[in-house]
Amino acid sequence: MWQKLILIFLLWSSVSAQSFFYSYIDPCQQTVVRSNYSIAGNDKGFTVTYYNRTKFFTLEEALTIIKIDPTTNAPIYAIEDWAQKVYQDFEDLFPCAVKVAEELLSSVLAENVSEQFSKDEGGGEDISSTPQQVNYAIRSTQGEEKWITSFNSVYTATSFDGRKRHDGNFNFTNDFRKGSLTYGQGFKFKAKKQNVVLNGSALTYQTFEGWDWLLSTSYAKSLQKKNAEAFVFSGTYGRVSGNNFGNLTMVYGQRFPFKIMGGNTITFSNYIAYTLMRYYEGNNPGDRYLLLRSPVIFMPTISMDWKLGTAFSFNLGVSMGYNTVVNDYGERGKSFSILFGTYF
Repeated sequence: MWQKLILIFLLWSSVSAQSFFYSYIDPCQQTVVRSNYSIAGNDKGFTVTYYNRTKFFTLEEALTIIKIDPTTNAPIYAIEDWAQKVYQDFEDLFPCAVKVAEELLSSVLAENVSEQFSKDEGGGEDISSTPQQVNYAIRSTQGEEKWITSFNSVYTATSFDGRKRHDGNFNFTNDFRKGSLTYGQGFKFKAKKQNVVLNGSALTYQTFEGWDWLLSTSYAKSLQKKNAEAFVFSGTYGRVSGNNFGNLTMVYGQRFPFKIMGGNTITFSNYIAYTLMRYYEGNNPGDRYLLLRSPVIFMPTISMDWKLGTAFSFNLGVSMGYNTVVNDYGERGKSFSILFGTYF
């Protein structure tokens, strides 16, 4: 299992006795990461940063064998021994597989919130009071090595009195490594200017270890006003890297629309996701439950709507995903997406 992978560090001198590099296998992405270091004549060592921790190593420390790996009989140097301890501390809180699962889950929940907003028009009247509405969207997201395109289709049917609504949402990626299906029933309270939606979602995706799946049910409330707000509370259960997984997540979203010429609209929006509680069977027994210690995930978006007639709109936008958990470089996780969509 990836949780048990040992970071492999190779450290040696190059042609110059003062230039060094080390490489290791990223336990989350299974890619080789290489870093180069140069030691000036008056320096006694160099500093290594790994998962937001830093330590200074002298050349003698870096070449010191701490112990022998009992499985491979390979020597474990001081840098590798330190990195293993740092990574284990990180794993106890934020396993890589859980980080991926929670990012994808938060994205699905945020898209559900976004669908509530996409049905708004003008000062907050919900255009889903029309009997039927169909949304199509294409999202291209920057991956580790290439851009991934996802296709999203939403169908909405509303009762004649406008008080109840049924939503269906189907999403899949062009590499067929991720797909999700959501069904929800909404209730509109005109007097309170708010909508309540009960959703059920199924998400499956593929990692280098195989297929994972998540099932979630959520309660969403959106406030219909100029700067609309929405809140989602979700409970999830699934299998992640062959282990039982469950969490309670909340997502808050708000949008700020600005009218421009021709009745078109530019909208700034942001979605914030936070895991209140998590259970992950893959962790050590004492670290399987995590309460109020999870990272915050931000998903800001800017988009523009062009109205093409009274019943058709075209949307183009750019969004960003920002996870406050650090990666092995000590950096925060970021992703960028280009969105294209229509609804009529």
